[in-house]
Amino acid sequence: MQNQTSFIENGGVLSPQGFRGVAMRAGIKTSGDDLCLLWSLAPATCAAVFTQNEVKAAPVLVSGEHARNETTRAIICNSGNANCCTGETGARDAIAMCQFAAQFLGCDSREILVCSTGIIGHKLPMQNIESALQNMDSSTRCSSEQMARAVMTTDTVPKFCAASFQIDGQTVTIGGQAKGVGMIGPNMSALAPQTLHATMLAFLTTDAKVEKAFLQKALEEAVAPSFNSVTVDGDTSTNDSCILLANGASGIEIGNIEYSMFVECLEKVCVELARKIARDGEGATKLMQVEVSGAATESDAKQIAMTIANSPLVKTAIFGRDPNWGRLAMAAGRSGVRFNPAKMSISIGEVEVFRDGEPTTFDLAKAEAQMAGNDLTIRISLGESDAKWTAWTCDFSYEYVKINAEYHT
Repeated sequence: MQNQTSFIENGGVLSPQGFRGVAMRAGIKTSGDDLCLLWSLAPATCAAVFTQNEVKAAPVLVSGEHARNETTRAIICNSGNANCCTGETGARDAIAMCQFAAQFLGCDSREILVCSTGIIGHKLPMQNIESALQNMDSSTRCSSEQMARAVMTTDTVPKFCAASFQIDGQTVTIGGQAKGVGMIGPNMSALAPQTLHATMLAFLTTDAKVEKAFLQKALEEAVAPSFNSVTVDGDTSTNDSCILLANGASGIEIGNIEYSMFVECLEKVCVELARKIARDGEGATKLMQVEVSGAATESDAKQIAMTIANSPLVKTAIFGRDPNWGRLAMAAGRSGVRFNPAKMSISIGEVEVFRDGEPTTFDLAKAEAQMAGNDLTIRISLGESDAKWTAWTCDFSYEYVKINAEYHT
C-alpha cells in the first residue's frame, strides 16, 4: 500500500466518483447563485459535526436528526438567509427543503441534510426555493467552483479543493468546499440526540467505502486541527456545520489498516479549506499562522494558540505591522494555561523577539519587513514539554469594522 496524498488541480467537492451537483439562483441574495444541491448517485454513509452554540438554526437541528440515518443521499444548501431564530416556521421550512430535494432525487426526505447561511431572523422565501428546484435540470453538469460560489455570503473567493491517495494501486479521492469569512470561531462536535448571518459551512465527499462509526471518528479527528483551529473573530455561529459523505464508488473499503491513510488525506483537505477561510477573513490583509510548541499538553498548546489568534490587540498589531511581542506574551499569559514565562520564547516570522522570558535585541526593520507580506507565522515556544498545536487566523483591518457595521443593511 502507498500513502502519498496529492492535491488535485482545480479539484473540489465533485472530484470523487459518483457525486453530482447543481447550483442555481433562487432570488435569496441580491445577485448570483444562492442555492445548491449536492448528491451521491448511490446511497452514501454520512458523518457530521455541528455548532455547539446554544442558539442553533433550524437546519442544524434537522440535519442533526437526519445525519443519524444509515444512508444519506444529498445536501441542500442556501445562502443569503440563515433560517435561524425563525420559530416553528423555520423548522417547517428546513424540513420542506429536504422534501423538495427528496422529490427530485426520488428518495426519503430523511436522507437529505440541509444547511443555510446568511442573515439571522428572516424567513426563507420558500416559493422561490421550490420553484428553483422544480426548474432544475438534472443533466446540467456543475463545476466544483460553481458549487462553492453558490454558498458564499461575504466571502470574496470560492473555497474548494480535493486530494487523493492510492491503496494497492487504486485511487481514493476526497473533495471538499467551505464558506465563511466572518462569525468564524467554529466549535463543532457531533450533535447528541438528547441534547455553527455569516457561518462556517464545509461539505466533504469521498468515493471510499467507510462504515458509519468509522467515518464519524475520522471526521472528528480531521476537524480538530482544521476547522476547529481556525478563527476570524472568535464568534461561533448558529449554523456551523461540517458534513462528510462516503459513497464507496471507488470500490475501496477503509478498514483498520487503511484508516490512518484516509484520515491523513481527509485532514489535509480540511486544513487547506480552513486556511482558505482564514486568508479570506472579512477585511483581512494577511493570513496568520500561530504555532505553539513545547507545551505540557496538546490541549494547553491549542488553548494558547487560539487565545493569541483571537486577540483583537494581536490582530490589530499584525495589521499595523507592529512587532509588538508584548501583546503576544500577554495573550499567552491570559489563556488560562499555567506555564513558566521564564522559559518562553517568541518569534515573528524568522525574527526571534523574545527568548527565555526576556526581549531580544532584534532588527526592527527586519521584523517589520516580515510582517509586510501576505503570510505571517508567529511561533511561541514554552519549554515545558513537547506538545504542540497550530491555529490559523487573519488580521483586523479598518475594512473588517466597515463590513460588519454595514452587514445587515
